[in-house]
Amino acid sequence: MGKTRTRLPGVNLRDVAATDTDAVMRLLADVNPEDPHAFEGVRPNLSLPQEGPLSHYRSLMVVAESNEGKTLGVLLAGAPLWLFGHPSIDMPLAHLLAERTATVTAVAVDPKQRGRGIGAALVQHSVRRFTRAGYGLLTLNCFPELENYYRGLGFTVMDAWNMSLGPLNVVGHRWGDTRVAARLLDRYTTFIDVPGLTSPVVSGILPNTRMARGAYFDGEQFRV
Repeated sequence: MGKTRTRLPGVNLRDVAATDTDAVMRLLADVNPEDPHAFEGVRPNLSLPQEGPLSHYRSLMVVAESNEGKTLGVLLAGAPLWLFGHPSIDMPLAHLLAERTATVTAVAVDPKQRGRGIGAALVQHSVRRFTRAGYGLLTLNCFPELENYYRGLGFTVMDAWNMSLGPLNVVGHRWGDTRVAARLLDRYTTFIDVPGLTSPVVSGILPNTRMARGAYFDGEQFRV
């Protein structure tokens, strides 16, 4: 994908190319001084060829750069890996869900460039790209100090990710140190409040997976 202009003076977005690898890795290390090698595992992905439906098949890797070509920020997103290890989700179903749900794994902005709206521009760009690619839900892990920030970008912040796989079949995932921020991307996918659960249920992500009307959780199973 070519450059996408933003409303920010002198800031453009484009898909990551192999030549961006060193700049992106330096930026990811700079914004994670407590663990500069935390994202070392993504290095091989940055050299993958660009192909649809996103930037690199089912992954989205985008850089924000200045008119002079300096890397100002980066966003990395792709399939939620926890789907492939969940005991209630077999491998074929995990692959189907990975074509409808995505998660942002990193948003990093050069510390000297923060406060300009670059991070928001990257997130909003990812919302548009995943929507156009036919996804129904975009999520990210959210620390408490950023909850209002992501709410301002249209995300709902929840304690856990609960997802309906049928009228009374819900799978969930929870992170110990963060909450999950989720953004609906199409008219088929909705949030349903279910009595007995503290977080809403994502309903309709796949055909025939809407939560039953009047369903509630009694502490052990879902009932109507």
